[in-house]
Amino acid sequence: MQPINSQYKSTNQILNLMLQTRTFKTKGKHWLCVGAMLLVSGMGLNSCDKYDLDKNLPDGWGQSIYSYMAEHDFKYMTRIVDDLGYADVLGKTGSKTLFAANDEAFERFFKNGNAWNVKSYDQLTLAQKKMILFGAMVDNSFQAQSLSNAESSTSDGDPKEGVSMRRATSLDVFDTISVLKKEQMPDNPYWARYRDRGSIVCWTDRTNSPMLQFIQKQMDYTGITDDDYRFLFNKTVQRETGDVSINGSKVVEQNIRCSNGFIHRVEDVVTSLPNIAEVIRSKSFENEGNPYGSTKIFNRLMERFCAPYKFTESNTGLVNQYNYLNGTSIDSIYEKRFFAERTHNDQITSDAKILETPDGGPIDAWLKFDPEWNSYFFSKSYSPTESMMRDMGVIMVPSDDAMTRYWNNEGAMLRDNYGTWDNVPNDVIVKLINNNMFPSFLASVPSKFKNILNDANDPMGLVPEAIDSVWLGCNGAVYLTNRVYTPTSYVSVSYPALINQTMKIINWAIEECKYDVYLNSLNSKYSFFIPTNGAMLEYVDPVSYGKTKTQMFRFFYDPSKTEKSERVWASIWECEIMPDGSVVRGDSIGLASTGGWGQVKNRLKDILETHIVIGEIDNEHHYYRTKDGMALYVNNVEAGENGMTVSGSYQMNEGQPIPVTKIYDQSKKGNGKAYILDGQPIMGTRKTVASILNEVPEFSEFAKLLSAAGLTETFHRIGDTGYSCGGENIKTFNKYHYTIYVPTNESLEALEDEGKLPKPEDVAYDPSILETMDDAAKANFLAQVTADSTKIAEFVKYHIQDNALFINSKFSDAEYETSVINTATKQFRRLSVKYDGGLNMTVKGEGNVNACKVLTSNPSLYNLQAREYICEGGGVNPQNATQISTASSAVIHYIDGPLLIKK
Repeated sequence: MQPINSQYKSTNQILNLMLQTRTFKTKGKHWLCVGAMLLVSGMGLNSCDKYDLDKNLPDGWGQSIYSYMAEHDFKYMTRIVDDLGYADVLGKTGSKTLFAANDEAFERFFKNGNAWNVKSYDQLTLAQKKMILFGAMVDNSFQAQSLSNAESSTSDGDPKEGVSMRRATSLDVFDTISVLKKEQMPDNPYWARYRDRGSIVCWTDRTNSPMLQFIQKQMDYTGITDDDYRFLFNKTVQRETGDVSINGSKVVEQNIRCSNGFIHRVEDVVTSLPNIAEVIRSKSFENEGNPYGSTKIFNRLMERFCAPYKFTESNTGLVNQYNYLNGTSIDSIYEKRFFAERTHNDQITSDAKILETPDGGPIDAWLKFDPEWNSYFFSKSYSPTESMMRDMGVIMVPSDDAMTRYWNNEGAMLRDNYGTWDNVPNDVIVKLINNNMFPSFLASVPSKFKNILNDANDPMGLVPEAIDSVWLGCNGAVYLTNRVYTPTSYVSVSYPALINQTMKIINWAIEECKYDVYLNSLNSKYSFFIPTNGAMLEYVDPVSYGKTKTQMFRFFYDPSKTEKSERVWASIWECEIMPDGSVVRGDSIGLASTGGWGQVKNRLKDILETHIVIGEIDNEHHYYRTKDGMALYVNNVEAGENGMTVSGSYQMNEGQPIPVTKIYDQSKKGNGKAYILDGQPIMGTRKTVASILNEVPEFSEFAKLLSAAGLTETFHRIGDTGYSCGGENIKTFNKYHYTIYVPTNESLEALEDEGKLPKPEDVAYDPSILETMDDAAKANFLAQVTADSTKIAEFVKYHIQDNALFINSKFSDAEYETSVINTATKQFRRLSVKYDGGLNMTVKGEGNVNACKVLTSNPSLYNLQAREYICEGGGVNPQNATQISTASSAVIHYIDGPLLIKK
């Protein structure tokens, strides 16, 4: 064995090595024994035998933490240690780091006021003494600057420097249990029975309460500036490079080395920080009567979302342990928890989402994260422990004065709907709370305010001047604001769906299908047509268009479901569409699938796509394109509510216009208008381009050409995957919107007679004629058929244009691409379209001398709408299809001549 002292010349050098390396786990006297072994060169394993390390230490090891404090100006700290029976631990072996305040600091603590209103040492309770000692203590020994390091949660095992801003303390979770009295309980129905009881034993949270540390390496690594630091401490401190602070108290003397760890003397008494939920609650009482600083309104709203969850001896040993420690005989302990998307799981080892109330009932809304969760963590890129150390959260809390001003001014729509804050439903008020909850503290300091986004992923516009005070907790920061940063959902076109019980299905669809960010964006204007729950009882299913019998969905909203994702369901029925457009329900088929992107969400996504118009609706035009490309026909806009109507392609071809029963104008402060539909949802027609061409006599010649060109299909393949079609679809369509120009029969026949266009019958031959031909003749015949078919296909595709252009809509004169590729340029050939805004629309091909006119004398021959669905779930068999895969839309216009390609 190589003698240690051949490399290290003194006991102090070895001690320095041990105390400056990574953390040692506390294991009684054993790690000290290892250190002592290293001190002895060339000796065997029995070289520790002369040391009883609980009584004797090797020369040069210095004082213990306890003895150092006892001999210096730390009488209050040593008194606390004695009162808690912890002198043996701090006086002998172990490995601790203690942030100790001297006697002068304690005198200021008692004299100048503190959060506990304690005036002298004798007034400190046992619990408060534990918070002072164990809340300022860390297991294992750390020099000040190494506190910002974190043990790696990755396989390399190397410590990560500068990443830690929080660290678990020695405070036991049982030290934070308290008897919660009636007046301390939140005022919501979940707590009512316990208020009647008078008190309960309750944790505010049963995870460790970490200490909050600001250290140079950590601030450099995370980009927190000195100005940020001053802001966080309300501009009452001036930080210098290298400073360390713990829970807001500056370390004034670093790295006092002891035999069993380090003491870091702090300027002020360090106490365990409460979590931010308790900070907000305490400020609601602390500043009561001072509306400029009180958080009473916001706290009352936020505490709607918390409940006491019960532990009994039947499912945990916590009750027995509490009774043993406190000499009590209670039968249950409770934990205050918030309904949140992120909270700790039952084993407090990771994160989870609370799915039901303490009574097993449904939860109607969730906060972004649990503000009561002491060890809250944001990132899932690391272990829970490392994630906790790296970051925490932020909640912006408007003062009572700010909330009142908002209610009486910008919040007029909320006020008019609900009358008082208490009447605003949970699923509405949660939008406001969540808009003010930031999962990452590191991303929410003033130097990064410009990057903070609202619920629409738009810049929030947060400025330091909006924040009057900052309060720090063990799991985050609270910013007291002098204004209300409202969610954009309050001024969005989707707002009516949020606040009305009669529109719960569409509101659920908006959130579950992730359309809320899109509809909340204030960078665009929208016209949003919202079908009520009643209207959603009559949705003709486009997947059934290719089936033997047409089907319909009836959607329902069930708030009793624990899982929010299951609250909307639908029954499926056979149905018959009558000549007047009414839908007659037939036999029941069953229930639509709800799991994942099942049939329910699949159809609701289609409904959302066809009910959102980008832009505003005016009195001058009738046709407007929806988000997915289908056009709506809007009439009598000037008549407003109960006069205005809207039609989708289904209503245009098979049904009746849908009355608009109410209009919500959000255009001044928000992003458009919402139009409420009570009759039925807007739907897509079952008519395809081919079916319309075949049923209109004036389109008969073009219908023959389309068939001869081989451009239609009744099933679709992508690779090896087969899909069914809702009818006879155009092959070139690809989830977009198109214009089909149909020349007159006479003009097409003239082209054919002149030999400029092959006749459809020339390629639709009887295969039996091939039997009369020799091989050479057969080859020549088939080659000619192929050439003719290709010419016809090129001709037809030149009449299929990208972008659906309607007479009586708003669009620009431009060149538009067709479905034909110029083989020389490898670009799509174009058509030139001009429109005067009335009934005059012309289109010109590359080879046309004069532009062709859209014939508008007969309204049934232009603006004809088609919609083509590709379905999945049953392969190429439409009878087995279950889902909408894609949909394309088209408008058909009758023109006075063919569009020609320049040769």
